Amino acid sequence: MVSFVKRYMRWLHTQWPAGTVEKLPVVAEGGSTNVPGVYITGDLTGIPLLKFSADGGARAVHAMLNDPAFKNRDQSDDSVLDLAIIGGGVSGFSAAIEAKKAGLKFTLFEAAEPFSTIANFPKGKPIFTYPTDLTPSGDLQFHEKSSVKEGLLEDLYEQTLQAGIEPQFMRIDRIRRDGKTLELVPAKGDEIVRAHRVIVAIGRSGNFRKLGVPGQDLPKVYNRLHDPADFCEQNVTIVGGGDSAMETAIALATCGCNVTMSYRKPQFSRPKPENVDKINELAGNPAADVAIEEPTGDRVTTTSGRFQGEHRRPGSLRLMMASKPKEVREGEVEITNADGQVETLPNDAVFAMIGREPPLDCFRRSGIHIRSEWRSSTIIG
Repeated sequence: MVSFVKRYMRWLHTQWPAGTVEKLPVVAEGGSTNVPGVYITGDLTGIPLLKFSADGGARAVHAMLNDPAFKNRDQSDDSVLDLAIIGGGVSGFSAAIEAKKAGLKFTLFEAAEPFSTIANFPKGKPIFTYPTDLTPSGDLQFHEKSSVKEGLLEDLYEQTLQAGIEPQFMRIDRIRRDGKTLELVPAKGDEIVRAHRVIVAIGRSGNFRKLGVPGQDLPKVYNRLHDPADFCEQNVTIVGGGDSAMETAIALATCGCNVTMSYRKPQFSRPKPENVDKINELAGNPAADVAIEEPTGDRVTTTSGRFQGEHRRPGSLRLMMASKPKEVREGEVEITNADGQVETLPNDAVFAMIGREPPLDCFRRSGIHIRSEWRSSTIIG
C-alpha cells in the first residue's frame, strides 16, 4: 500500500517544485478568446517583447480578414465599426496600421496617452528588440534609432500618429455581445460603441504590485525611475530581479548611488543576458567601464562608466539574492537575507520593480476566461 501511494504521488508530480501560474486571459493561436470576435494581443499573451507585440497585433488583423464570418458580416449599418482596437501601445497601433491598409472602418481607443509604457521608461533607457532575427508581420517595424527610448518613441510616432492614425481617448469598462455584433461599454457613461470585431491590446496596465511590508506607502517608495540624476549619490534599495529592476540598478549605480538589489530567488532566470552581465560586472567592480545610454539634449550618446559632465564618485552595487524586504522606514530599510538574518541598511529611496497586476477585472466583466481561475465547468470536470 505504501509503495502504491508513493508511485501515485510521483505520478502527480509532487516531487517537482511548485510554481505559480500567472493569471492572464486564455488566448488561443491567433489571439482569439472564448468570446467570439474578441482577440487579445501584446503583453497579455505572456510574451512582453516589442517585436512580438507588433507581430501579434498585425497577425490578429490578418486572421480576422481571413475569417469567413467576418467577410460575410452585415455592412448595412454605418454606425457599426468593422474593428475596435482597445489600447494605444505597440500592439494596438500595429493592428491599426493593418486595419487602415485593409480599408477597414476602425477606431483605436486609448485611456491615457499613446505608448504610455514606453514614455514612462527612464531617460536614455537602452531598448532591446528581441529576437534580433525576427521581422514582425505588418508594416510597423523597428529601425536603428529604436535602440534607445527617445529614438524608439520618435520611430513609433512617425509610423503611427504622424501617419494619420489618431486614437480616441476613452476608457472601456467591458465588452459584451449583442446578437451578431459586440458592444464596448465606456467607463464614464459615454455612448456605447458597436463593432464586428474587437482587438484588446491594453498590455499589463494594471496597478503596480506592492511590497507587502510596513512602510510600502512611504513617499520614498517608487515604482519606476524617470531620471537617474534625481537620485545620484543616494543610498537606494531596488526590489526585483527582472529587466526593469536590473536597468534601474545599472542606471543608478553608474550615477554614483550606493545600490542594494534585493531579489527573492537565489539566481536570476528571466532577464536579458546583457543586463545580467552588466549587473555582475558592476557588482564586482563599481567603477567598471559599463556602456550606458545618456540623453544629451535632443540627442542620445553612448558613454562609458558613470555619467559624464560634473564629476561624481563611483557608486556601488550589492546583490542580495534569496532575500526579501521586511520593513521600510525613514532613513533605513530592513531586509531578510539568505540566512534568515535581518539586516538594517541606510536608505534614501526604494524602487519596487516587481511588475504590475494585469487588469483582469475588465476581462472578467466581459466573460473572457482567465487561466488558473476556477469556473463552473472546471469544477464539474
